Amino acid sequence: MNYTAWKEYFLRNQSHFKDIDFSGNDILSEKERSAVWTSLQQFQRGENSEGKHLFSFAKNNPDPEYLPCISLFIREEQSHARALGTYMDKHHIPTIKNHWVDGVFRWLRKMTNLENTIRVLLTAEIIAKVYYRALHDATSSVLLQKICRQILQDEDQHIAFQCFTLRPFYQRKALWRKTAVRTSHFILMTGTIVVVWWHHKKVFHKAGYSFRQFFSDTLTVFGEAQKSIRKKEFADLHKELASA
Repeated sequence: MNYTAWKEYFLRNQSHFKDIDFSGNDILSEKERSAVWTSLQQFQRGENSEGKHLFSFAKNNPDPEYLPCISLFIREEQSHARALGTYMDKHHIPTIKNHWVDGVFRWLRKMTNLENTIRVLLTAEIIAKVYYRALHDATSSVLLQKICRQILQDEDQHIAFQCFTLRPFYQRKALWRKTAVRTSHFILMTGTIVVVWWHHKKVFHKAGYSFRQFFSDTLTVFGEAQKSIRKKEFADLHKELASA
């Protein structure tokens, strides 16, 4: 896989919501609406980023195909926001312009460099993968379930894309810096889990999630992402063991 292949993927996936009929009848009970109201507002806002700082940092990547990939990635994230916004309009849930959690993530993404920005993005993608599973199960709304299933498919690829980008940054580090990066990312991940649970626990409870399950499921996805980032490291270890 290289950035040319990633660009081709994002181009192919531009019509990912074409099979979803947003105009048909859809049922969302008052109890379900109350459970997802503020949660949808926050996640819809989080998906709706212009990505100016990400795009600016991406210019430093030496691969000329990376910048088009980032443009397409941002566009895909914005399509998630549009899909959720259309759904919210349908059920008379207003969108919001700001939320402090989204503001903190945007501030973190602006710090230092491309690697840090991607690591923060990956944290959000990992949370999203577990959140949209819960949102899918939290209501009987057929339309919302379809939207969640498509976003989940996209998030799988987004996680893989961010891990692919982080891999060379990680491999160039000394051993002690690799350990430091993994530790700091784990701290960020666990802190994010607590904050997201607190603000979205109505959705998780409605979907039958306990905090323990949410924590465990999220760390499982986090662990898979870490293995992907360290892929070459594990491959080299296997070679050493085989030749020992």
